[in-house]
Amino acid sequence: MKRIWTLASILILLIGLFGLSPLARAEASSAFSPPEQDSPTETPQPSAATPAEVIAAVNELRLSRGLSALTTNSILMQVAADQANALAASEGAIGHERPCGMTLGQDLLRRGYPLSGALSLDGYRSENWVAAPTARDAVNAWLGDEPHTDTMVDPNRSDIGAAVAVGDQTYIVLETALSTASGQMQYEAAAILTGIPMTVSACYGQSTEYAANSLLPQYSIPVARATALPSGDVIHEVKYGQALWSIAIQYGTTIDNLRRLNNLPSTPVIFPGQKLIVMKNATQPAPDARLTPSLPAANVSYDFVITPIATYSPTATGTQPVPVSTGDFVQQNGMTLAILLVSFVVLVTVFGVMGGKKPK
Repeated sequence: MKRIWTLASILILLIGLFGLSPLARAEASSAFSPPEQDSPTETPQPSAATPAEVIAAVNELRLSRGLSALTTNSILMQVAADQANALAASEGAIGHERPCGMTLGQDLLRRGYPLSGALSLDGYRSENWVAAPTARDAVNAWLGDEPHTDTMVDPNRSDIGAAVAVGDQTYIVLETALSTASGQMQYEAAAILTGIPMTVSACYGQSTEYAANSLLPQYSIPVARATALPSGDVIHEVKYGQALWSIAIQYGTTIDNLRRLNNLPSTPVIFPGQKLIVMKNATQPAPDARLTPSLPAANVSYDFVITPIATYSPTATGTQPVPVSTGDFVQQNGMTLAILLVSFVVLVTVFGVMGGKKPK
C-alpha cells in the first residue's frame, strides 16, 4: 500500500513540474538579423536645378566641343524667368508662346538686347524649355534632337540666360543669342520696335496704357468651352494666359456683355482661377447616347461562377515557416528538459530503493 502511495506522489510531482515548465514552441533561428531602425529611411531626392547649374552645364558642353563659353546676360535671364514662370503657371501649356504673339527676337529687342543676324528672320536667337528635375537631365533631353542641341552649341551665339520655375513640375528654360559686335541696335530694329507697341495695343484692344505695360501675360492660350449648369448659367474658369477678348470670341459674345454679367469695371482685369458668367439661360446639350449606360432588364438572370480562393495564415514576419532543427528545440527548452531529466532520475532511484527492500 505504501508503494502505491509513493508512486502516486511521484507522478503528481512530475505532472506538476511538467505543468509549471511547459515546452516552448520552438522557432528556427536565422543566421542573419536585420538591424533595428528607429524610423524608416527615405531615399534622398535630388535638389531642383538652379539657373547657374543650367548655364554651367551648357558651357561645359560647348567647351567639350571646342566652342567658347557663353556670357550670362541679364536681359536673357529676365526673358527666361518670364517664360519659366509662365510655363509653371500654365502647367506647360504656354510652350514658346509670348504676349500678343510676339517672337523671341521681338521680345529681346523690346527689352533692349542688341540682337544680331537678319531681324526679318528673327535674328540669331533660340530657346529651349523642358520639364526636368536637374540641369543634367535637361541638357540630356535637349541633346535628343538637332534643333534643341543647336540652341546650346550653335557657334553664332555670345550670350546665355536660364531660369527655373516650379509648378506642377520643375520647368527649365534656356535662352541663347548673338549680340551685335558694336553692342548697338541694328538699323532694321527701329521699324520692329515701332511696330511692337501698335501690335500690343491692338492685341489688348484697350488704350495705349496697356501697350506701355506690354509685359502683361496675354498669351494665346486656347479657351475650352464650359457646358451650361442646370440653372442655365455657363461659368468659365479663367486659365493663365487667357484674355477677356479670347473668352468672348470662344463663347460667341462680347467683352461688354461679359463686363455686364460679372459687374466688371470699364477697364477689366481678369486673373487665373476667376469664375466668369459668360451666358445665362443656356440650354444644356443633349446627352450622347454612346456615353449613356444601358441598364439590364429586371427579369434578366445571371449565372455566377465562384472560384474558391486559397487562404493561408501568414507568419509574424510575413515569410514561410522554416523547419525546426534539434539544436533549436533543445536550446529553447533546456530548463524544462533538465527538470524532466532530474525527475526521471529521482523516480528511477526511488523505484530502485523500494525494490531493494526486503519485506519483513
